[in-house]
Amino acid sequence: MFVTIYAYRARAGEEDAIIALHEDWQRNLRPKAEGYLSGELLHDVQAPQVFVAIARYESEAAARAVTENPEQIAWQRRLVSLAEAEPVCASYQSAWQAD
Repeated sequence: MFVTIYAYRARAGEEDAIIALHEDWQRNLRPKAEGYLSGELLHDVQAPQVFVAIARYESEAAARAVTENPEQIAWQRRLVSLAEAEPVCASYQSAWQAD
């Protein structure tokens, strides 16, 4: 499994728009995201403007294919417009997993 984690801070007042954008992704882009397994969006309890998005893929190649899709690129631009700065991204390969 390959995992990407994005961390970012929403612009003031854009928290709900960020959640709605992720829900829109789930409805409209997820069906086209081959190799996408699951994801979640977290927000910091102490600082509700801070979000962490976690996406799990079958492989690094699957993650790359999703992120290179023009619709995904447009979605990412919209996310950046709602954030204070470009999201910080980290990528991980699964080393161990519990059921």
